[in-house]
Amino acid sequence: MKPNIILVLLDGSRWDRIHFSEKFVNLMKEGTLLNNISAAYPYTFGAMNSIFTGLFGKENGVDSYYKMFRLKDSVNFLPEILQKNGYFTTCDLISDKVISSRGFDIYQSHDEYKDNLLEKHPNFLKKSLDESNGKPLFTFLQFSRIHTVTVSEILKKYEWNDQEYYDNKVQNFQTYDDVFEESVKYAEIICNTIKKIGIDKNTIIILFSDHGTGVGERFGERNYGVFTFEETIRTFYLFIGNKILKNKISTKLLPSIQLFPTILELCGIENIFVPKVDSFAKAITKNLDNLKEEPFTYTETGGLQGPFPSPNKPNVFCIKNNEFKLIYFKSTVEWKLFNLKSDPDELKNIIENNLDIKNILKEKLLNWINR
Repeated sequence: MKPNIILVLLDGSRWDRIHFSEKFVNLMKEGTLLNNISAAYPYTFGAMNSIFTGLFGKENGVDSYYKMFRLKDSVNFLPEILQKNGYFTTCDLISDKVISSRGFDIYQSHDEYKDNLLEKHPNFLKKSLDESNGKPLFTFLQFSRIHTVTVSEILKKYEWNDQEYYDNKVQNFQTYDDVFEESVKYAEIICNTIKKIGIDKNTIIILFSDHGTGVGERFGERNYGVFTFEETIRTFYLFIGNKILKNKISTKLLPSIQLFPTILELCGIENIFVPKVDSFAKAITKNLDNLKEEPFTYTETGGLQGPFPSPNKPNVFCIKNNEFKLIYFKSTVEWKLFNLKSDPDELKNIIENNLDIKNILKEKLLNWINR
């Protein structure tokens, strides 16, 4: 029997703040947490299209804010694949701009300012199950409160170069932590709803973040990742289900696009779509020690605003391994290198140091950009 897949986006959640929530820590004990996921893009449009295709924007067509509707017809799209393999597919999003409607039996959006998602989404899950007619269910839910509180409200109040915002980091963090706690309450309600409607025995819940949210750590970045620092590009996946290992955590480096083949394998579908992208389904269901760490991951972005906006094409690129990160700011032709082990806050640029890793990362990143 194919499992139900409930994909729950806690939009904008930060990997480095999840342990501040006792309730989220308790949720973690119910499954397997992968908390060193590199987002393909530090904003939702690019991030979700990469996750749903297993490809970066150069390959799938969505590599910038203004290309949100440019998903290539030739690209395989996760909901379509699942639908063709017998799934009833539904979603509720903050906007129809987030991802394509391709492959969804029910495709709808909500009003981030008016709708109470703690009530709407449980009811939507029940509706999806009622209309599935016995088919396994794939439901994608976007919880948008972090976006509303830390993005929409901030954008209205501050310009990108307003020093007052950056001087208020303590309050910014408190605002973020408070709304993340709302997200955890929502996640608990979704998990409990799945139990109440009686599908928990054959359901895999995936709680995840598409990108993190800046709170003023970097001048020029109010919230979205106009740069590629860890607070906006390092994310997490938390898998919960009967067949998922419990109370397990891995910090191995993984790219976000690996969720695509992982969901396919969990659903018993052969990955003929992106064969070069590995699944980690066996690791989270059998033995997490066998999880294969990626030697390098990549992220790119082009901000809507900030010091060098580029909404039509990426202009900031980075490559990571499990110790170092190299960032290339194309608009200013600037390179920054950080040791993520000794300098996790990325405060000390060591690009001038004579390190062999600098040339290795630079060559790989330029080859990736020019692929």
